[in-house]
Amino acid sequence: MKTKTLLLLLLSLTAIPAARGQEQPVASRQLTLTGYGLYDFHYATVDIGGGALILDWQAAPAFRLSVGAEYASSNRIAAKLCGQATLFTSSAGGRLALENSYLFRHFPSLNLQEFTGALQVAWYARHVNLHLGLCNRYIAELIQRSNGGSGTVFEPMNVMFAAEGWWNNQLGASPWNVGLRWSNYNDFIVERVANWFFSAKATYRLPNQTTFVAEAGIHPVGSLNLTASYDGWFLHLGATKQL
Repeated sequence: MKTKTLLLLLLSLTAIPAARGQEQPVASRQLTLTGYGLYDFHYATVDIGGGALILDWQAAPAFRLSVGAEYASSNRIAAKLCGQATLFTSSAGGRLALENSYLFRHFPSLNLQEFTGALQVAWYARHVNLHLGLCNRYIAELIQRSNGGSGTVFEPMNVMFAAEGWWNNQLGASPWNVGLRWSNYNDFIVERVANWFFSAKATYRLPNQTTFVAEAGIHPVGSLNLTASYDGWFLHLGATKQL
């Protein structure tokens, strides 16, 4: 799919009408701790376990900071830092934000490490979340050459995108929600623009501000596209707690 066609498709989703309902305002300052386990299957690699912790801090009404780390049983380690600034909030509850993120991944068994920096524009509405941006990726210590040296790869200006649709109003009082996501990345993986993730998501919020989260889906070839399989599948189960 051409980048221009993708842009038009994502922008057209913003025209979806938002349902009216009781909304809960976002706290001006809040600390959210998220933890989850994972299962990830490819023909060449299998993550039968692992997990991640993400600390999300609403430092100011218009600025959010997020840090996180992940470990997978296939010997993959990742860390992420992300800052988000709100640029505009509409009377209907929509929010336009600018996101700057940095991702580090390390694969000890492959003697390989990856750095990704990204800049995105995000639109959050009652039933739709949209993300679109660019990233640069640098891969070091790729494979030893015959002369004993090591190789590196630099991938400039890869497109990042994500589109989510939710059944219930995300700002509403309903304790549960289900949705679908289409993207080329998640919290700790950035794929090339032609390699897509498709997943179904669900959330359930308890009265004590604990939210259970689940996501199941399929995605393309494994880490850094170094497997022969075309698709794998994953299951993430976890919880988010507001502190």
